[in-house]
Amino acid sequence: MATKLLLPTRSAEVVRLQAAAGRLALTGEQRIWLERLYEQALHLPDDTDHELLLLLTRTYCRSEPIPEYYRYTHLHVFDWFLAKHVDPVSGAVLALETTLAALDDEERAADPGTERVARLDAIREHLRTLPVAGGPAGRVIDEARADETRAWEMFALASCTGFTMSGRHDEQIFLRTVQACELSYFVIRWLASWVVRTADRDVVTAHARLRQLSAYADLPNRLFHLLQTLTPESFLEFRDATGAASAVQSLNYHLMELALYGYDARKAPIFERHEHLRAVNQYPLRVVRPLHLAVTATAHPGMEGVLREVERALLTWRGRHYGFGARYLPGRPGSGGTEGAGYLKRFVGKDAVATVTPVPPPTHFAYR
Repeated sequence: MATKLLLPTRSAEVVRLQAAAGRLALTGEQRIWLERLYEQALHLPDDTDHELLLLLTRTYCRSEPIPEYYRYTHLHVFDWFLAKHVDPVSGAVLALETTLAALDDEERAADPGTERVARLDAIREHLRTLPVAGGPAGRVIDEARADETRAWEMFALASCTGFTMSGRHDEQIFLRTVQACELSYFVIRWLASWVVRTADRDVVTAHARLRQLSAYADLPNRLFHLLQTLTPESFLEFRDATGAASAVQSLNYHLMELALYGYDARKAPIFERHEHLRAVNQYPLRVVRPLHLAVTATAHPGMEGVLREVERALLTWRGRHYGFGARYLPGRPGSGGTEGAGYLKRFVGKDAVATVTPVPPPTHFAYR
């Protein structure tokens, strides 16, 4: 029988407090206590409790300029998890499985017979088929669950990232889908960067990485298919509580598009409006060599065919993102100071930006 995983006492108390009624329900005194816990944890000895307390309470720190989007999504915890893996793709797959499994547990406890659970089952089965170093992702997932250290890390990741703002059940699928999308943006960009770095000197390796990328390019579509089990009415019940939780605020999203197509000057006002996005307007990010140009420069027909598959999948996703905004926020402003669906519609179509610089896309998991 598997050993039941438990959090240290203080960490478990912090989890219970945040999960009780949603983070918006926390009192001023409770928020001050959580912030003080973070400050104290910075000076604690390096042990499991110290590490978990830092992960659980960073979002309440006001001495650091953390954008609200990142206070909501807890992406610093995902960065902690990914840093433990030599292969970023395998690490991201484990983080995706952990995130979707946590949502699956929530949904099955509420009603195991729903369409949402069926779609969750489908996407988790699909995840197991995706290519990672050494074979399909299912092997990596099973080995991690059987390994004591990896199983603990996955448990900690799920425990430290599932806090909604409103306390409403349906916000869980929104939060977990946003987190899963962040991981998919990261994997797509990481693989695209690898192709850009190798296309002009090792076309065989670049072609293999591009085929791997094509397998992941459809993940955002599958995640949106899952998210569409929300009704517009249930979405609006918690939407205001989520603040700036949108891809418009996401560094990983914008860096993914940068890696695929290059700098999009149409977005310059949005990048400038948000301090954590301003670097995208500046060198070297604005002169990054995109995947599209790197692949077409090889004149390799096989690679160009795979590139078209990748671009079709992401065009479909951008259309679905626009459709989500039009259906769920009709006539309402979007997060991040945009006009909502109208903003998304302008960027459904993409053209690669011409650049002669050799600067490859960045490969780190991005958060603030």
